[in-house]
Amino acid sequence: MAIKRIESDEDFRVEYPRVREWLLEALKYSTNSDERGVLAGLIDGSYSLWTGTNSAAITQNMQWDNRPVCILYLVAGDLAEILGEGHQVISTWAKANGCEGFVLFGRPGWQRVLAPHGFEFSSIVMFKEF
Repeated sequence: MAIKRIESDEDFRVEYPRVREWLLEALKYSTNSDERGVLAGLIDGSYSLWTGTNSAAITQNMQWDNRPVCILYLVAGDLAEILGEGHQVISTWAKANGCEGFVLFGRPGWQRVLAPHGFEFSSIVMFKEF
């Protein structure tokens, strides 16, 4: 199965349950691991769900550092699939929708994984919960 953006309610009903466990595993590393926020963003269209045979990603187009970017919010499953074909498919869509690049907030190990794909270290993001 090629990497595709899930656009219809019918496709969502089929694909989300199939990739849900992968996404929940990735969500554990977020500052907010509540699935309801993810579902709300997917339902209202602020997030996009991408699926492949063995991978999934959730993206969000937004302004970051005064630039339109595609945030790679959750990336899960077979990283070779999502960073190979998925990288190309998602970047083509993001460019067509006005984005100038990707941004990913993640654990330090992502720097090593993403460097071969053209990602560069940009900044440290820190979070403190009140």
